[in-house]
Amino acid sequence: MSNAADNTHSTPALPRPSATILLLREEASGVEVLTVRRHAELTFGGQWVFPGGKLSAADGSAAALTLIGNPDGYSCGRMHSLRGEPLPLTECLGLAMAACRETFEETGILLATDRNGRPCAPEVSARLQEQRPHVVKQPALFIELLAQERLRPDIARLVYWAHWVTPSIMPRRFDTRFFIVAAPPDQPVIPDSHETVETAWLPPAQLIEAAQRGEMPLSHPTLYNLYELEAALQHHRTLSRLLAGEASRPIAPIMPKMLREQGSATILLPWNPSYADAAGEGVPASVEYPQALRSLPALIRVAS
Repeated sequence: MSNAADNTHSTPALPRPSATILLLREEASGVEVLTVRRHAELTFGGQWVFPGGKLSAADGSAAALTLIGNPDGYSCGRMHSLRGEPLPLTECLGLAMAACRETFEETGILLATDRNGRPCAPEVSARLQEQRPHVVKQPALFIELLAQERLRPDIARLVYWAHWVTPSIMPRRFDTRFFIVAAPPDQPVIPDSHETVETAWLPPAQLIEAAQRGEMPLSHPTLYNLYELEAALQHHRTLSRLLAGEASRPIAPIMPKMLREQGSATILLPWNPSYADAAGEGVPASVEYPQALRSLPALIRVAS
């Protein structure tokens, strides 16, 4: 964020629809979340983030929608634009497909079920690993692979978790939907060495502490989602209760504003009292944020 040029007086770049997944697993020590370290030469290079990426045209194609079929249990009814309009069905389902595809590309984990609703067999996932580089170059291949294996993307288990939009001052912007889901058993995480160079399963509290010590740099959306996840786990205690209890959580869009200052920059979150009067595109004043978010820092100072 801090490397952005000041473009507050130019037309903001349009944010690109994107999807990100918080993969969760329950160990004896508690619930852990997967983070991946981005390749140094990519966007958010060197930072630890959740698997995810941009929506592709193939993700919402007719072939993808046919493969998805009846999206029972998925969150389309709760997805809205920044201004509150319902998200088109093709984009809503496409984001779920994008989340599954990007997770496969970056981690090797295949979020899919067979025609009877059973999780993808580990041997099938293992056999498809060699196709990951080809899917990166040709996203439509992911739909073809699922169809060939008689699999469906496991979107019914995705719990809609958060909605973040990059500040309007930034030259590259993303409109990102976050989901949480239990990782399928018996599928190892294998970084692709292109987009992701390292992976880590850790409790949210430990990730937050590592970021505060400077050991694991996190983007601000990643950090804030970890704060929310840790608070939710303190409340629900177990993974099954977390997924059930948060299935209908209210989602308010978060689009920070960035103010450039000499030698530094200030990031304002929408619940900051100065947000409405600050320069830059913002969320509507009518948007309400839950106390769990409002209790988090509403102002962040970063070095230029």
